[in-house]
Amino acid sequence: MGDLNRALREIQRGTVARMLFADILQLVEREGILERMRSLSPFSWEGLCRALQADFDYELGKGNRQRMIWLLLRLLCEFGWVRETAGIWRCEPGDPPPIPLNGCEMTPGGVSKEVEGQYRFFRRCLESVPAYLRGGNPSVLFDETNCTAWEMFLGCAEFRTCRSLLLELMGIENHPSFRVLDLCHGPGWGLEAAISQFPLIPLTALDFTEIFYDKARARAENAQARNRQLGYPIAPIAWVGPDRWKGFGRPLPFPDGSFEAVFFTCGDPYIPRGLRSEVYSEIGRVLTPDGKLGVLTRCCPDVGARYVPSFWLRISSLAHDFAESVCAGWEGFSDAEDAIHAFSDAGFEGGVTLLGSMSLLDSSLWVLKKRRSND
Repeated sequence: MGDLNRALREIQRGTVARMLFADILQLVEREGILERMRSLSPFSWEGLCRALQADFDYELGKGNRQRMIWLLLRLLCEFGWVRETAGIWRCEPGDPPPIPLNGCEMTPGGVSKEVEGQYRFFRRCLESVPAYLRGGNPSVLFDETNCTAWEMFLGCAEFRTCRSLLLELMGIENHPSFRVLDLCHGPGWGLEAAISQFPLIPLTALDFTEIFYDKARARAENAQARNRQLGYPIAPIAWVGPDRWKGFGRPLPFPDGSFEAVFFTCGDPYIPRGLRSEVYSEIGRVLTPDGKLGVLTRCCPDVGARYVPSFWLRISSLAHDFAESVCAGWEGFSDAEDAIHAFSDAGFEGGVTLLGSMSLLDSSLWVLKKRRSND
């Protein structure tokens, strides 16, 4: 519990969120969005989108672009720059309050190593936002060109901490008969954590792309080598790639009840919204009756701050969602209540009671178990 609370305090500092919001603000100032908002005030979200399309040649009717404007409004609202009442937004009079950047970990050369990969990934995304809003193609793909950027981003200190916590909370048994699926293994950061924390469990690593395979395998083998030095036997890893699974919406290539646990990190926002219940039902199918599902994601902040109460985690979620919108396949973070409904519809219930009934770390970590048929 002490480690969990320490990790929560560190993540709640919002180091990256502070810098990222300042960058987003500079971007929308340069684009003229803030000045257009001031001239329109009061306005509706739809009215603002129409004005931006007319004035700046934005193509907000395509994909997630209109949602990006909504995320921007929510960000400005969190900081008190705008207010919303019954769907009408107003810019606050006078000078906006300053962005509190104190507490950011900086080195003489820029950001600290602990947040560098995460922050630089977001900066890369923001560079392409103007072209994307004008109808350009997604700029960050799951391909060889972007492989290193994804590796640094997904291996940031925040995500590494959350993966380790999630694995601990899932109730994984360090035993050769306890089978774990790493769903969408990416560059292998989750595999490394699982091998280090539970050296005896057999793992299955699944992804819809092969671009991360070499990095993931090297990372897993390095973790196994460290275990060997500690005297542990090497547990097997089964690698399953796109020749057997093409991605969300397709059946997982495993029989019913194949795993005691499924570990799913950073992939939820890429599930097409209309397929969420279907995807989670399919995950439930490959779990044993007592199986656990661990999900690492963020949730879109709720207005009442019930599910995401921490201010900087709210900013982190909104700013992250805005920036990663330029990535191919990005659907965005779901509302916590929508996530709960999707999990429930798929036959899951809360599997951990620490710090909340179903979610931890402000709805970033979810530990779920299959609901028994007689419940």
